[in-house]
This record gives sequence, C-alpha cells and structure tokens, in this order.
Amino acid sequence: MPCHCAITNKNITISPDYSVEKALKTIKKEKVRALAIIDDDNKFQGFFSLKTLLKNLIPVSVVMSDGLQIDIKVEAAPGIAKRMASAMPLSVFEFMDRKPASVLPDEPIWEGVAKLTKYGEPLCVVDDKGRYLGMITYESLVNDLQNTEITDG
Repeated sequence: MPCHCAITNKNITISPDYSVEKALKTIKKEKVRALAIIDDDNKFQGFFSLKTLLKNLIPVSVVMSDGLQIDIKVEAAPGIAKRMASAMPLSVFEFMDRKPASVLPDEPIWEGVAKLTKYGEPLCVVDDKGRYLGMITYESLVNDLQNTEITDG
C-alpha cells in the first residue's frame, strides 16, 4: 500500500503571505493541526502550525537541549505574550517549518509509518517535482491501516 492512500481528507492550503492571525482562525475553524503553505505553482513551501508558531516565540535564551525550566518559562511569559501579539499581522512565511519530513506518494506505507513516528505529524506528501499532494497525520494513517484488508501471502 502506498503513502498517498493515507493522505488526510482535511488538507487546507494557504499562501506564504497569509497572516498569522488569519491562519490561527483557519486552524480553529477547520479543526486541523497544520496548514500547508504552497506557492502559486503549487510547490510546497512548508507547514504552519501552533507548534511552529510557539517554537518561534520562545526566546533563544530559554531554548535548552533538555527542555525548558519552569522558573525561566514563568519569567518569559509576558515577553512571549507581546511577541505573540506582534506576530499576528506577520505572514506565516516567517513562522513556518520549511523542512518537514516528507514522502513521495508511491513510497510504501511502512516508510510513512517510520517517518511519522520519528518526526511527528504532519508528514508531507509531495511529488518528484515538489508539488504538494497532501499530508498524513497520525489519525489518517491509523484510519487507513484499519480500513486496509489484511491478506495472508
């Protein structure tokens, strides 16, 4: 079974100049975890998600290899709130994940499982020309695996 079979039905695409504020409203309205950013030629540029936004709002001084420390997080909170407010009119291009994990549509589903478990969701499905075909989420992958007929060799 190829990876393209596990693409989620909820694929929302936006342009790189979409504002963060508009993107957050879209995420909430559509109940999705990420938005695919594509250019005018349908070339995949990256994903915008709450995770990528928050990663960009954390001050560099509190990003540590072993995680955040509580006392630093509390002290940084007012600054993060201000950065969040100032990010709203900016484009999602400023906050997107430019190099998410991806698979080709005809790669075996086990490759999708491996990448999704290693890198997290979403997993981008692009063709050999870099055109966006869709995304795979944990939910869409599990649903596809559950709906697949099991055959014995």
